[in-house]
Amino acid sequence: MAILDLSSTNQYPLIQRVALDTAAQEITLPEACTEIKLICPTAFHFANVGSDDEAFGGAITQYGSIPANHELKIPMETGNQDNKKLLVGAQSGTDNLTLIIIKK
Repeated sequence: MAILDLSSTNQYPLIQRVALDTAAQEITLPEACTEIKLICPTAFHFANVGSDDEAFGGAITQYGSIPANHELKIPMETGNQDNKKLLVGAQSGTDNLTLIIIKK
């Protein structure tokens, strides 16, 4: 997969559909975002340490898991300690994740 770079986004909220398979899809988030919401009809993994196309449970060992049809809301840090990288991947098969980027 290729890295999805949303860092130049300047319109909020931004709603983006992201195609998932079991390999990590890396997303670069805009500096101004203060919150993200992730929604997917199937179960998925998420992390912020790792690289595009790596395997959750393989190269990516520190990650969370969300069951199908649940929403995950993550407040984003701002300033020197922010991490604007997000990795997402389906737990099995393929699907589309809805990513909502918010600036408050």
